[in-house]
Amino acid sequence: MIHDRRAVLQGMAAAGLLAGGATGARAQALRVRKPVSSLRDDDPDIVALRRAIPIMRQSGAWDAQIAIHADMGHRHHSSWRFLPWHRLQLAWFERHVAAISGRADFALPFWDWDDDRIPDLFLNDPAFRVPGREAQPGDTITRFLTQNDLWLNGRLTDDFATFFGRPRGARDATDGNLGRRYSSGSAEWGGHNLIHGFVGGDMGRLDRSPNDPIFWMHHANIDRIWTLWRDKHGGQVFPKAWRTESLGGFLDPGGRPVPPVLAQTTVDTATLGYVYKFDPTPPIVFAAAPGPPVIRRKSYSWAMQRMGPTSAFVDISPALARGKAEAATGYLEVMPDPHAASMVRFTARGKSDGETVFKDAITLVPMGHSMGSQRYRIQLENVWRGRDPGGIRLEIEAVPLVGRATSDMPTTLVDFFLDADLAFTAEDQG
Repeated sequence: MIHDRRAVLQGMAAAGLLAGGATGARAQALRVRKPVSSLRDDDPDIVALRRAIPIMRQSGAWDAQIAIHADMGHRHHSSWRFLPWHRLQLAWFERHVAAISGRADFALPFWDWDDDRIPDLFLNDPAFRVPGREAQPGDTITRFLTQNDLWLNGRLTDDFATFFGRPRGARDATDGNLGRRYSSGSAEWGGHNLIHGFVGGDMGRLDRSPNDPIFWMHHANIDRIWTLWRDKHGGQVFPKAWRTESLGGFLDPGGRPVPPVLAQTTVDTATLGYVYKFDPTPPIVFAAAPGPPVIRRKSYSWAMQRMGPTSAFVDISPALARGKAEAATGYLEVMPDPHAASMVRFTARGKSDGETVFKDAITLVPMGHSMGSQRYRIQLENVWRGRDPGGIRLEIEAVPLVGRATSDMPTTLVDFFLDADLAFTAEDQG
């Protein structure tokens, strides 16, 4: 990524995000965000939160944080603004806790979902408990996933467009119309939405979710996953339209509005004064054997064929199913259930044998009636991994989350397009 680092730091200082001028965060020791499951009840960061949360609730600062997040005019959901905007909200929340608790070097812990359950702290400590959570003390994420035929995936191999979300086509994503042309990326509709649905209660509603203290450590984990994604993708160049998104709406610890900053200021957590404690071991990568030479490449598009308000399909002919998808992206538009968590399942089956060759799901968290239809972007190259001679049917179905509240306004499908770049070898042509 290329930008004027001095201008970035000066902008951050103007917004109050740097502790001591343009180089303050670098001059001080970086705060380390740690997994909450590794911390004792008397850990200084836990003590700071335990002291700050009741004071924030009494002073109105807590309700102010809820209101900031509930204002969908920030376009911080169903948009590529999701990751940088929430990173800034966490940074300002951290400053609130530091100022109120007196722990100047407070670092917000994160909830590692590998723990598989809600940490005991949120079940046993009065400062961290809230009524109405749907997840019970003995519930596990694994069981919830099994109930819903889902799995938890960090989506670290997704490219920028899929992880952050970009609209279909080459148009600039910024239109100032509440993000109507934006698409939600997998960083949002994947683990983020799924865990909101798992916890339920206030966490199951985006207009109320910050009221549950677990929200902050949940989002710290999403923020950590972004750092892992960035490490994996190395010298990723963020698009100019993304880098120049203006992000604001936050309050300083004194309750005063702060100036907005550009998304490009959020790429490096060290600029904000913190880093994460995580396992830096790189993943094992196996080299794939070269395949037969490609003799033809071509791009194709399909529109869904509707079966009803909650189901549709796309048929891929035998001739096109034989190709290899070098890129395949689904663009889904839905009218989400405004009151209950739901998901949209994607299942690809061979048309002659009915065998499932691919499945994935986008999870949705209700936002009330404030945002209308929403768009989501999902990678679908693996739809082509099955070589059924009768072709492939990709089924799309909107369903409620099993084990969670339902409503009389289920998620409905508005539109779906599948774009794919297919490559064919002589064997595929035959």
